[in-house]
Amino acid sequence: MKKTITTILKASISILLMVYLFKKIDIKEVWQLFQHAHLSYLIAAFILYMAGQVICAWRWKIIAVVMEFKNTFREFITYYFAGMFFSLFLPTLVGGDIGRCYLIAKENKKTRHAIVSVLADRGTGLAVLIFMAGISVTLLKYGNVPSQIIWVVLIANVFLILGLLLPFFAGGLLGLLGKTGELAMGFWKKPSVLFQSIFISMIFQTLIIIIHIFIGLSIGINVPWKFYFFLIPLVATVSMLPLSISGIGLREGAFVYFFSYANVTKTEALTFAFGWFVIVLIASLIGGLVLLASNKGLSWKQMKEEKMQTE
Repeated sequence: MKKTITTILKASISILLMVYLFKKIDIKEVWQLFQHAHLSYLIAAFILYMAGQVICAWRWKIIAVVMEFKNTFREFITYYFAGMFFSLFLPTLVGGDIGRCYLIAKENKKTRHAIVSVLADRGTGLAVLIFMAGISVTLLKYGNVPSQIIWVVLIANVFLILGLLLPFFAGGLLGLLGKTGELAMGFWKKPSVLFQSIFISMIFQTLIIIIHIFIGLSIGINVPWKFYFFLIPLVATVSMLPLSISGIGLREGAFVYFFSYANVTKTEALTFAFGWFVIVLIASLIGGLVLLASNKGLSWKQMKEEKMQTE
């Protein structure tokens, strides 16, 4: 009952945010701008996005080895694309992570290990996002960006650095989290894996920024490419807040808000967000085809049980 109420509240927030945006922005203008987008840029962005998911699957495989998973790279690609498909239906931005966790745990009978591997995979991506945002607000100047935003990003970077270094000197603290913490400590016992995953995350996040640059070019948004290193990490972080369904509403609002610092109109910003959504949607549907073509069994009842265990 509690989960149902939470889902309803998140859905309500998503709807209210989108209604608010559509009251401020003429949806017809958004659609017209999107119709006139340069298709070549959007196709390039889509191809890069698909390549990025393969890179993420590679990162996850490297991480999962620490958890003693011996699946093939092809299987990790299947799981990752399947996770994209699950994210369309599960009421959280990390719904795809739940799907990936279910699939690899189901096959290997290691639920806790699967959870830690997926959390580590997600965590390295988030860490790089925060790090890139820190570099952006420190080295790049955006004029009228509120100092509060800059300070929040810099403080987050301080906590990130402490979080990465502390286990090397006080690994016992993770032990306080029980078996899950002990498993997580395995990444600090094998720092090469930790740093490899961070490096791959940097490649992936840079790719994501290039994808967004292509989306901007497709609809004629004229901002310096450096601005995207400020924009994308912050929008992604806002989208991860557990306040709406899959970040819907939060993501679009964040694009409109942060793009305003580059004098991009609300119509252009919302069209930009729509372009990103379409790319992710098509890729996620392809993820469903990848899952269908594989021989991996799927039980939605078991999926629901797995979700309950991870929350």
